[in-house]
Amino acid sequence: MHPSLRGLLFMRNFDRKYSLIAAVSVFFLIIIASGCTGFFVNPSLSSLAIGPQDQTILTSQTLQMAATGNFSDGSTQNLTGKVSWNSSAPSCATINSGGLVTPVKTITGVCNTTISAASGTVSTATTTVTVTGGTPTKIMLTGSTNTPQANSAITFTATATFSSGPPQDITSSVTWIVSDPTNLTLTNGAGNGTLSAGSSGLTITVQASFAGVLSNTWTLQVQ
Repeated sequence: MHPSLRGLLFMRNFDRKYSLIAAVSVFFLIIIASGCTGFFVNPSLSSLAIGPQDQTILTSQTLQMAATGNFSDGSTQNLTGKVSWNSSAPSCATINSGGLVTPVKTITGVCNTTISAASGTVSTATTTVTVTGGTPTKIMLTGSTNTPQANSAITFTATATFSSGPPQDITSSVTWIVSDPTNLTLTNGAGNGTLSAGSSGLTITVQASFAGVLSNTWTLQVQ
């Protein structure tokens, strides 16, 4: 065989072997990548959470809701503008695509609506919004005890009476007024407080405020 022909055949065989090796290498790289990343599949939505929960608002107010998505890889994402919002009682309050709750201005008593957020096949997240047509005529504040121990927890409940309708629990909507916030921690949006370890022997007073109305004063004698 002529040397030049032999060289040409050698080059062709070399090219074929090289192509085969390259193809096999790419194949194994794909297998490895798929094992590590699942072919880069995006994490799926596992659940939804919305808030703030169980709010009471006046007809003159609006309430901005937020939706948080929990994903299969443990991450979270703000989905407020991406979920489908719904109000069960639009005659009480409506909610737009951005999560803004707007009460019906003509409400004169008290009404409730269930606000929900949905996305795909995950369970719908819900909360209740109470709308009142006016300011409370009275706010009654009660605590779990008047004589708590230092370094203990205490629970407060604020109940509002309006000109019409039954009394409403507005604990999650009030602003707390604490005479000694250093030794009693109360966070707006919740009725659970914590006394400091050094509060023994102190007298601490608490009030709740909503729509410009103050509650009665609850006095604590810390033991």
